[in-house]
Amino acid sequence: MAAKLLFKNGDIKNEMLNDAGSFVSEMKSKQFILHKYKINDLLDYFQKLSRFWLTDNKILSQQPYIKALAQFVSRDNFEEILKVALRGNLKVLDSFNNLPISSMRFYHCQPRGLVIHWLAGNAPLLGFYSLFQAMVTKNASIIKPSSRAYKDFVDILVTMKKVNTAKIRGKDLLKSVAVVLVDRKDTVWQNELSKGADVRIAWGGKEAVESISSLPKSVHTEDIILGPKYSLGIIDKGLAADFKKVTAKLALDIATFDQYACSSPHTIFIEKGGKVSPKEFATELARSLEYVGKKLIKKSPANPRKSLDILTLRAKYSMLGDIWSSPNTEWTVILSEEKGLGLACASRVIFIKPINSIEEVSAYVDRGKQTLGTALCGPNQQLLLEKLTLKGIDRCVPYGRMTFFESPWDGMFMIDRLVRWVSYYK
Repeated sequence: MAAKLLFKNGDIKNEMLNDAGSFVSEMKSKQFILHKYKINDLLDYFQKLSRFWLTDNKILSQQPYIKALAQFVSRDNFEEILKVALRGNLKVLDSFNNLPISSMRFYHCQPRGLVIHWLAGNAPLLGFYSLFQAMVTKNASIIKPSSRAYKDFVDILVTMKKVNTAKIRGKDLLKSVAVVLVDRKDTVWQNELSKGADVRIAWGGKEAVESISSLPKSVHTEDIILGPKYSLGIIDKGLAADFKKVTAKLALDIATFDQYACSSPHTIFIEKGGKVSPKEFATELARSLEYVGKKLIKKSPANPRKSLDILTLRAKYSMLGDIWSSPNTEWTVILSEEKGLGLACASRVIFIKPINSIEEVSAYVDRGKQTLGTALCGPNQQLLLEKLTLKGIDRCVPYGRMTFFESPWDGMFMIDRLVRWVSYYK
C-alpha cells in the first residue's frame, strides 16, 4: 500500500509514497539540519513565533487554540521547561558542559534522532507539544495524523514559514519535519515507521496506543505514551466571595480543546458547608461558559452523534439533578448528587458534584487520572495533595492552568526522553 505525503521540506504536498523504508531513512538524516543551531537561537525563533501568532488576527480567528500553543513556545515558558529537565544548564544541548551534579565530568545532550508522532484524531493539535520539544532538542520528526483530522495541524505548521530570525529561517527549520497519512491497517508502513523510530510518541485512546505499542521497534527505541487520562477538580468549603474568578478560569479550562485533551476537567467536586453553595457555583459557571463561548473561544458545531450524546445526558440528569445549558449543544453544566465521576462526554459538558468532605475524592483517584484543578483554602493542603498524588494524580494546578502543557507531563520529563545524555571525564 502507499502513504500520502502532506508536508515536507517546509511545503504542503499532495503525493503518494510507495517506499516506506527510503522515506524513513531520508527523514532520519534530517536531524543534522537542526544540530547546527544553538539552543538560544532556537528559543529566539520560538519566541518570535509566539508573538507572531498572538498578533496575527487572521490566525487567531481561524485557530482558537493557537493562544495555548503560543504560550507554550514563549521563551519564558519554554526556557523553564528546558532548565528543569536539563539540570539547569541549557548549553548541554549544544556542547559538553559542567553540571552542578559532578565536578569530575562534562555532560552533553545529543538528540536521539528520528521521532515518530502518532496523533490522536480528536485533538490533533496536541501533537505540536511533542513536535516543538522534539525540534528544540534537535531531533527530526515524522508526524502521522489521523485521516479524519489533519488540516488544522498542517495549516498551523505552514505559518512557521512566515517567521524568520537573524539566525533561523522558518522554512529551514521545517525541513526536519514531514507529515504523512498512513492507513492504520497498512502494516508495511506502520511497521517501517515504528522500526525506524528512535523515539515513538503515541497520543490517543487505549486502543490506539496499545496498537502502536505492539508494533515492532528497535531495542534502543524510547517510547513516550500519552494515552487516555481523565482530569477533575476539587473546591473546598473555604471558597469565598471571589468565586466568580474561579468559575471564569474553569470555563477556560473547559472550553480550551473542548475537553478533548487529557488535562481537560470533566467533574468538579465541591465541598458542602461553605459560603458558596454548589448550586450558586454551577449557576455562575454557566454564565462563564456562555461568556467564553461568545467572546473568547468560539466552539465549532458538534457533529450529530456528539449532539445526541449531549442531549441524552441532559435528559437523564434533568431527572437526577439540575441542568444549565445553552439553547443548542454548545455547553452544559450538570449538578448531581450522584456518587463518583461524571461521564467524560467532552464538548463542554461539565459535572458539578457536591461532597461532604474533600477527602472523599481520594476514592475516585487512580493512575488513570492526570490533572487535578484546585481551589483550596483550608489547612493541610499539602497533606491532601500528597494522599491524592500517591494514588495517581500527576499535576495539581489552579483553575485556568489545567490545559497548559507543562513539564513534567504524565509524570515524566519529555525532554529527558528526547535526548541521550553523554559524558566524559575531565
